[in-house]
Amino acid sequence: MGEDVMLASDYSTGVLSKDTPTEFERIGLLQAWIDPETREVISRIGVDPAWHCLEIGAGAGSVATWLADQCGEGSVTAVDIDTRYVDDLDRSNLRVLRGDIGTLDFEPGSFHLIHARLTFCHLPNRDEVLAKAARWLKPGGWLVIGDLFSLPEEFSTSELRRRFLGAMAKLWEAQGTDMAWAATVPSRMAEAGLRGIGTRALANSIGDGSAYGRFSVVNTRQHCAYLVERGLLASEEMEELMAQLNDPTFVELRSIMIYAWGQHP
Repeated sequence: MGEDVMLASDYSTGVLSKDTPTEFERIGLLQAWIDPETREVISRIGVDPAWHCLEIGAGAGSVATWLADQCGEGSVTAVDIDTRYVDDLDRSNLRVLRGDIGTLDFEPGSFHLIHARLTFCHLPNRDEVLAKAARWLKPGGWLVIGDLFSLPEEFSTSELRRRFLGAMAKLWEAQGTDMAWAATVPSRMAEAGLRGIGTRALANSIGDGSAYGRFSVVNTRQHCAYLVERGLLASEEMEELMAQLNDPTFVELRSIMIYAWGQHP
């Protein structure tokens, strides 16, 4: 596995670009894994049918359409830098907006609920966007953010996976992604003036037959292919990594999904 410096690229053109052939499959498995947790968190807050909601990083639209169904008397604005997977969603109260949330702006007090999942960690100006999102809330409105805290590569007992995860970490760093930022979200929300901060964490393992494990197979393959194409991973190493994920004796704790929410006073 090469030690070359990773080529920097932004989220829309990098390893998770929607031009990648397996990206739609990857997002579908991601939704199958985390949608139940997302709905549980938002349902705990309570959703009023007349709410106006903002979904940041709409992906393939599972949360946006669910919110549109919950808020039949209100509306949902779904934002993504690439909306090809959500342009044809069939909800009369759902508006799809293509744009970079880092440069977009809304009027203060526009939304009762703002939700983002696995998006803020990829934003180079994530702290600024969080502060803006807090201002976009109506009084009493909620900001809900879910992001992954990825365990460092040294937590793996496999030498090959440690080297692969180290290469992934360099790839994310070159792209401006911070896979440890999730742990700071509650503090960032409090600093932005939100109150009633709550948190929920979900540990995720691979190799255990879970929905996260199934997602990780495609996610790992996609990252491996990206690294192989750039000469940063040998094809035989990719084959070994994929075989490891299908080995019934292999299990590894890989990440913690952290959800945090706060309310505009």
